[in-house]
Amino acid sequence: MKPISVVIITKNEAVNIADCIKTAKQVSDDIIVADTGSSDNTVAIAEKEGVTVIKIGWKGYGNARNTAAEATKNDWILAIDADERITESLVASIKKIENEDAGVIYGFKRESYFLGKKIRFGNFGRDKVFRLYNKKTGSWDKAQVHEVLIGENISKQFVEGHLEHYTIRALEENDRKVYSYARLSAKKYFDKGKKATFIKRYLSPIAGFIQPYIFLLGFLDGKEGFIIAYSNAKCTWLKYKYLYELNKGKLKV
Repeated sequence: MKPISVVIITKNEAVNIADCIKTAKQVSDDIIVADTGSSDNTVAIAEKEGVTVIKIGWKGYGNARNTAAEATKNDWILAIDADERITESLVASIKKIENEDAGVIYGFKRESYFLGKKIRFGNFGRDKVFRLYNKKTGSWDKAQVHEVLIGENISKQFVEGHLEHYTIRALEENDRKVYSYARLSAKKYFDKGKKATFIKRYLSPIAGFIQPYIFLLGFLDGKEGFIIAYSNAKCTWLKYKYLYELNKGKLKV
């Protein structure tokens, strides 16, 4: 494959960024760390690793990824998060890619670790992400969170290998993420003109627990599987609570 650049979005990722960059160096010598306002030593660690660091304002994940892409030297971009690691199997697959059609975006599995335990079931156990793309034909939508790649005449192709995702290391971090993602998701829905109906507010959280914990066998992951499913339900409940308040003019996000 032609040379690629790696883009990493950060905010207070001092515990993660060095290891993330080290794995990114396996596939690229053009690594862009786009920092969105860290108050720890994330930036200093990244600079010590010899990568390019840019500081950007926060306007959502989609905008952050697009802004970082503008700073890359190469057209092909692999977008990862600071708590992710590129595995040797994924490196091998990327290097074997022969189809260099700029309209193709490439995806792969993502294996998650929650509180130090590898999660095999639930939504995490089925996780797939599409992150390798050509910036001439693809870009990220402007979503606050859960952003996706968009573009005209784009097709998707799945490759072997996976990212390792060290998502949550402590329960306090999990709680912060639940509230943060709920607010960002509410703003995303509000911008799209969506409403927080009775079903969405009170039945969606129940489904948000049952689906990953029962139907996707999350209970087989033990207490971690329960915490993940409960957190998913809580985030869903908060998301529609915030959306309801936004629509009523009672909340600003």
